[in-house]
Amino acid sequence: MKLNWQKWWFSIFTKLLAMFFIVVLPVYALAIQMNDLGAQIVRDEVSNSLLSQIHFYSNSLNKEIDRMVRLQREYVNDNDLTSLSVIAEGLTFYERTAQMKQFQQKLELMKSSGIYVKKASVYIPPIQRIISTDELSEALSPEMTNGLKVERELPHTSPLMYKDGRLLLREYYPSLPVSAQRDPLFVLETEVSVDELRLFLRQISGSKGGAALLHTSWIIAGEQKQPELDPIAANVRSWVTNKGDGMQGIETITLNKQSYITAYEYLPDTDTTLMVYVQEADLLGPLNKYKSYIILMSIVTVVLIIFVSYWVYKVIHKPLTKMVRAFRKVESGNLSVSLHHKSRDEFSYLYHQFNMMTAKLNTLVYEVYEQKLQTQQAELNQLQSQINPHFLYNSLYLLYRMTKAEDYENSLRFTKYLGDYFRYITKKTGDDVRLADEWHHVRMYMEIQNVRFSNRVQVSIDELPEALLSFQVPRLILQPLVENAYNYGLEHTITDGKLSVTLESGPDELRIIIEDNGAGMSETDLTNWRSRLSSKQVNAEVSGIMNVHRRLQLKFGEQSGITLSTGLQGGLQVVMNIQMTKEQEGQHAALDAGR
Repeated sequence: MKLNWQKWWFSIFTKLLAMFFIVVLPVYALAIQMNDLGAQIVRDEVSNSLLSQIHFYSNSLNKEIDRMVRLQREYVNDNDLTSLSVIAEGLTFYERTAQMKQFQQKLELMKSSGIYVKKASVYIPPIQRIISTDELSEALSPEMTNGLKVERELPHTSPLMYKDGRLLLREYYPSLPVSAQRDPLFVLETEVSVDELRLFLRQISGSKGGAALLHTSWIIAGEQKQPELDPIAANVRSWVTNKGDGMQGIETITLNKQSYITAYEYLPDTDTTLMVYVQEADLLGPLNKYKSYIILMSIVTVVLIIFVSYWVYKVIHKPLTKMVRAFRKVESGNLSVSLHHKSRDEFSYLYHQFNMMTAKLNTLVYEVYEQKLQTQQAELNQLQSQINPHFLYNSLYLLYRMTKAEDYENSLRFTKYLGDYFRYITKKTGDDVRLADEWHHVRMYMEIQNVRFSNRVQVSIDELPEALLSFQVPRLILQPLVENAYNYGLEHTITDGKLSVTLESGPDELRIIIEDNGAGMSETDLTNWRSRLSSKQVNAEVSGIMNVHRRLQLKFGEQSGITLSTGLQGGLQVVMNIQMTKEQEGQHAALDAGR
């Protein structure tokens, strides 16, 4: 018995058991301290992040309000508004109406220029009318006029005024400091959209917090239909009243036994405070629960260590060592290694797969090497297509001509096409994209070329079926084919040029047809191209058509690729064949079923 005890004590199992305890126990001893330290670090980082975030958004909001105020003041000297408020009695009904319409258009411009502007209005007491973006002319009652006079004389610490659930910016002319005894000739009013401000506040707070814009007499909260129901915002407003101006900081408040980390910043220009708060439990709750998990895991770990140590030694350690040695032989270049396992467990499957892997390696080496060469060539051609100075110069020169001719509508549309085109070819993504993105890109390219050819070429492109929108294809496979049609087939076309892109899809095949009525290709050239497309040799020089052809074959198999023929209209017809695999057919069928 003594001998057996000594044998067990010095066995590998005992050593593994001791090693696990020595490694794990200090880790658990430090886990609680690390948890506390992590909680403090998270709290500090969240506080700093909230403070930086609130400072950025407060500056953004302050600048937007200041821009609206300055824009409103610029309208004080408007000629149409001055005429309506000063010499309106000398104007005919037609002249007054025309000036009211002109100024309404200016109010529309004021409204569209601000992201938070809901409505822009002007009150004109001399003619007792209201002009707004919603209504050309409304009656201005004496009660409303007296209300404007009274509100002008009230003390204002902020350009913003909250009234009847509306947030307003007003500009009186003449203002109270200029002429206190004189009634206002007109009052410009901009209504700030409270709903847009709530969206802005929800954007600040995200999904796990809240935000509010505070004033001493009103609150706009991002999550509340009735702002006075937000007790956190009301609590922060009391800090603003007690601490004064120039305030920025982080506070932790407890409300209904819940702690909130709150960041706030005072905006002196508008006499408001922007604040955001996050419930502390959402951020630190998992860390607090981690302590109890550590205790539970400690108990479970002690039990598992005993079983795992024995299991590792008997079941995993020896077969795994054998497999590691075999892999090292493969790494050294010996592909004739073969493994055998007596037990019918997972290692038996792994050994069998390992043997199959070594058997296929020699076959795959050549295919992988060829695919690597083709991928490098595709990347080179992609870079070349991205940097096409001739296309870039022509596009910029067309844009210059349209701008010089003051054809701003077409200039804007052409600029949008160019932006979409260059964004697509320059963005850094993988080699595969959605067919919908590739289809949109070639549509933009055809629109650009349509401007270049001055509508000499009539283009048409099929609508992409919904079932094929997410189908994955190699990137930039359509533009080179359409580009060839423009450059070689339709380059010298003076009138009645035609270019079409059509699509035919079946259960296991997709065909995209690019056809033009241009110069076409001779039978000799067609024969040469068919020979090149059917050849399996890797050529050093790969044209746009060959590049697309090889990429399609590498992606979808040898049955896929490009075929060339003479079209029905005498031009060249390029057919792109894509043979779908079983997995792709399943995806296609699932998309059809979803429709």
